[in-house]
Amino acid sequence: NTNPRLLLLIPGFWFLVFLLEISPIIFEERLPFCRSREVKSCCCEHIPVYKLACIPTSFNRQMGTAKTLTVLIGPLTFIIFTYAIVVVAVTRIASISQRWKAFHTCLIHLLLALIYYMPVMLAYVLGNLRLIQNFDLYTAVLTVSVTIPPMLNPIIY
Repeated sequence: NTNPRLLLLIPGFWFLVFLLEISPIIFEERLPFCRSREVKSCCCEHIPVYKLACIPTSFNRQMGTAKTLTVLIGPLTFIIFTYAIVVVAVTRIASISQRWKAFHTCLIHLLLALIYYMPVMLAYVLGNLRLIQNFDLYTAVLTVSVTIPPMLNPIIY
């Protein structure tokens, strides 16, 4: 990577994140709320806000699902694709000890990525498919899924 390329990538990703986060807010802004305005969630989620609306919110739910899948599956797909390229490159290394060292480093990083993505995706799938009926349990699962993986990073490294 070069500095000019990074100067384009970093603002580009920040703009993409801004767009992904502002769109649900714009959709929520247009909803009429006639019930309690108390959002029962410990995380910054949009679905609990949609549930407070007086009108059907299937479009908002679909947009939220599309956004979440994009944010979760997009980077995970990129990571897996990148590792496929790395595996091909590492298999071309002649020395077995260097090959093992490269695979070990990649395996640790891939493990960290999976430790982050799998609980978050599991919590999202369980919540979206309504397999967890108790909202407090869902909140606990979501909180643990976004708290524990970053706490494991120093231990793994």
